[in-house]
Amino acid sequence: MAKLARNFYERNDVVLVAKELLGKHIYSNSGEGLAVGRITEVEAYSGVNDKACHANNGLRSKRTEITYGDGCYSYVYLCYGIHHLFNVVTNKSDNADAVLIRAIEPIEGIGLMQKRRNMYKLDKSFSSGPGTLS
Repeated sequence: MAKLARNFYERNDVVLVAKELLGKHIYSNSGEGLAVGRITEVEAYSGVNDKACHANNGLRSKRTEITYGDGCYSYVYLCYGIHHLFNVVTNKSDNADAVLIRAIEPIEGIGLMQKRRNMYKLDKSFSSGPGTLS
């Protein structure tokens, strides 16, 4: 599968980018091995004008600064001190648009994913919902 080009992420329609991320694969290749998942659920956040976005009203902080960068970078942030959430920055710099990857379907390296999570039963809670994916 081909890697998505930067211009895929740099488009100014975060909702379109989010929709087109559905069905794409995420790869994690570490010393432990390869793990692959198909994206099955996303949320789009339209930067400074989106009340649900953590950069709403132009908020710039150490936590939100990455969202103001160029599209195509990913980041994980801690939400409510509980859940680590995986996001991808979209649009051009200074827009703070991002897509939250909420859920995946495990495709390859399932044993590795189970080991990393210490979770050996494949059920809905394995990789669905933003708090369980990351």
